Amino acid sequence: MMTIAQATPHPSGAETTGAPKLSSREVLVDRYCELQPQMQKRFSALLHRELRDELHAITGHQLSVLTYLRGQSVTMRELAKELDVGESAATAVVDRLVRQGLVVRCDDPSDRRVVRLALSDTGESLVTKLHATACRKTANLLVALSDYQLAQLVATMEMLDAAAIASETLTCRETAAQDDARGELATRGELER
Repeated sequence: MMTIAQATPHPSGAETTGAPKLSSREVLVDRYCELQPQMQKRFSALLHRELRDELHAITGHQLSVLTYLRGQSVTMRELAKELDVGESAATAVVDRLVRQGLVVRCDDPSDRRVVRLALSDTGESLVTKLHATACRKTANLLVALSDYQLAQLVATMEMLDAAAIASETLTCRETAAQDDARGELATRGELER
């Protein structure tokens, strides 16, 4: 296991080419950016091997929809926003999941014009099994950490999640302020004509 003091030089060879030397924080951030997708890929492969029969016909996007729908029903617009895709793309994914019997479309009791999406019993069963398998596999990996290290990891992930939420909120506010400013300028331009 590599410690901070053992951090290797930047893989690009920046230190040997005369480029500015990276700070230890930059080296660590770079290493995190290398490790995170590798860990995600390995973990996904572990899950797919274990659940190969259940997941053979399910794509990554479909799996994202299934896990997002766990314990809730949403509109197509809400789902598209969560997936960061257009409603037509979200509809195509949902149509395939409905044909596979994993998702159902339901009327919204408060507004009959609205259609909500939810997991079918089969979809709920699959997602529950997937979650249990993910927890078991994660527990097996986390055996490598002491209770203290695990607590630190969880606390760090919670801090990163809070920072990401704060960043999203700030970005939304900045975008809204820019839109308001554009609208005000457009209105002024209309008035001046």
